[in-house]
Amino acid sequence: MTVLAESAKGAFWYFQQMDTAGMAVAAVLLVCSFIGWGAMIGKWSDVQELRRRNHAFERRLRDEPSVVALNFPRGSNLGPYEFLVAEAVSAVQRHKGRLVRQSDVTLCMGHVENAVQRGVARTMVKYEDKMVLLSSLVSGGPFLGLLGTVWGVMVTFGALTEKASIAQLAPGVCGALVTTTLGLLVAIPATFGYNYLLTQVKIMTTELENFASSLADRVELELEGEARRNYEAAQERERLLRAAAPAAAGGPAASTPAPVEPPAVLPGWEDAQ
Repeated sequence: MTVLAESAKGAFWYFQQMDTAGMAVAAVLLVCSFIGWGAMIGKWSDVQELRRRNHAFERRLRDEPSVVALNFPRGSNLGPYEFLVAEAVSAVQRHKGRLVRQSDVTLCMGHVENAVQRGVARTMVKYEDKMVLLSSLVSGGPFLGLLGTVWGVMVTFGALTEKASIAQLAPGVCGALVTTTLGLLVAIPATFGYNYLLTQVKIMTTELENFASSLADRVELELEGEARRNYEAAQERERLLRAAAPAAAGGPAASTPAPVEPPAVLPGWEDAQ
């Protein structure tokens, strides 16, 4: 116990026993530690901001009478949910004014669902930003520290003479073990931060997919209601044309225009109206 108390050294002493290669590895690990903490803090801030914007937009969307009537300026900084709605509205605009039958609604919804799925994929890439960096620090930190330790021990044993003692061997081994300690100090916080952030990303991904599904359902109901209104307007115009044809010809019309074929049943259009 007396010997151990007298040989107690400070942390600075261990760094002094390192060779040039060990100091280089230690410097890299210190830089990785700062990068890891910065990535974890930045990613946590991004997750909180994205979740706040998503929930705020979802509350506003409940009060909107129509989703397809929304307008998103180009170049604006859109949140994940806003981006999905903008993609869906853009797909609907390509079919504007041409929705009369159930087949028209089905065709339009195919384009809307594809656009929403592309938006989900792009948003998930944004969600997973910086996660690869943290994963690399978790797996690579200990190995980098082990590399410095193995190199330091190898150099220490290579410099031993025939009459070497434990007192000559101990400082080199202690200096070599510093890199392993630094590697663990890099990997352990990154492991906890990575697991926490990965859980948050999975939760947000599930919420994003649920929102995309509910968005597609709401858009489909609105399109069916629009198709029903367009069909009724077309029927009304056809009725007026048939009524005006005999008067314009000065008598009974020679031929009556063929009635417009009624569309297939539009399930749920009453609710949409």
